[in-house]
Amino acid sequence: MNEKINLLDPNKKTASFISVQHFQVMRIIVIAFLFIVSVSSVILFILVSLSPLPALQKQEQTLEQTLSQSRGEIAKIALLHERTSSITTFLSQRQMLDQTIGLIESKFSGDMKVTSLQVTNSGTIITVESSSLQDLDNFFNGLIVLIQQKKGFSQATLVDLANDSSSNEYDATIRLDPLH
Repeated sequence: MNEKINLLDPNKKTASFISVQHFQVMRIIVIAFLFIVSVSSVILFILVSLSPLPALQKQEQTLEQTLSQSRGEIAKIALLHERTSSITTFLSQRQMLDQTIGLIESKFSGDMKVTSLQVTNSGTIITVESSSLQDLDNFFNGLIVLIQQKKGFSQATLVDLANDSSSNEYDATIRLDPLH
């Protein structure tokens, strides 16, 4: 057998797989891609540098610093809000004593003085002092008119009537039951 086995014909010229013309076209395509990539990266860089993103990031950092410095004030405001809401709840649930006291005061006459006033849900107990029995009588009659007109009270009970002989003063304690 033949030791030299050559599958290519030595008389025939061998040509490369890629021709020169194809090589030139591929080179132009590669240069065009390189140009497109470089132009797009420059455009992207310009868009990023001109975008408001850095300014927004700086503004965000400034706001975060402001908020972190204001934490104490925010806590104080939250505490004040809690306190005002609890005070509002308390005020809405409390009894309005202005009308009750105003009705009682409207029936005062002469030199009467209140020495004790106790207001509860079940009623009002008032102790008045006067040097004149006539003033006390006018006060009692005024309270009776209020009860008859159903203004604030449903019943009045005289709890105590006393005389201090040393000061010549009369004390009267009256229990007033509220309207239901």
